[in-house]
Amino acid sequence: MKRTKRNIYLIADTHFNHEKVKEYCNRPDNFEDLIWKGLNELPKDCLLIHLGDICIGKDKEVHEKIRRLPYEKILVRGNHDKKSNTWYLNNGWDKVYYKYTIRDDNYLFYLTHRPLTEIEEYAINIHGHLHNKRDESLDIRNHILVSLEELNYKPISLNDLLIFHDVLKLS
Repeated sequence: MKRTKRNIYLIADTHFNHEKVKEYCNRPDNFEDLIWKGLNELPKDCLLIHLGDICIGKDKEVHEKIRRLPYEKILVRGNHDKKSNTWYLNNGWDKVYYKYTIRDDNYLFYLTHRPLTEIEEYAINIHGHLHNKRDESLDIRNHILVSLEELNYKPISLNDLLIFHDVLKLS
C-alpha cells in the first residue's frame, strides 16, 4: 500500500465530560486538555476521522470547540453519540457515518466505532470502543484498535498507525 497523499488523522473515544472514564480506563485528570491540545496541533489541510463517543453531556459546549477546528471532520458514530445526523452536521461535523470505508489497490479499510465481528480476509477494521481493554477474540491481523490511552491522548495519522501495525511499510 502506498502512503495516502492527504494527511488523515484518527481519534476515538474522547469521552469529553465523562468523569467515570478516568476511573474505567485509568485516564489522567487532565486527559481532556491533552486531547484538545492534540486536536489543535493538527495541520489545517488534514482530515480528522473521529471513531465515535465524543462526549457525555455538555454537547453544545464541546461541539462549539469542534466547530472551530480548521480542518475537515468526519464522525463515525459511536454508542454514546445519540443525537441525529442532522444535529452533528449542524454542530461542527462535515460528514457523519456509522461505517466509513477507505479503499486502495491492496486493502479495504472499514473505520467503525465497535469492532466488526465478520470482515473479508483482505479487509482491515480500524475501530475504537475497547479503550485499553483488548478483545482477545478478535483477529489481530485484520483489527486495529485506536486507543487514546495508548496514544498519549493525541490523534494519530493513518499512515503512522498502519506503519506501527506493519500494514504499511516505509519505502
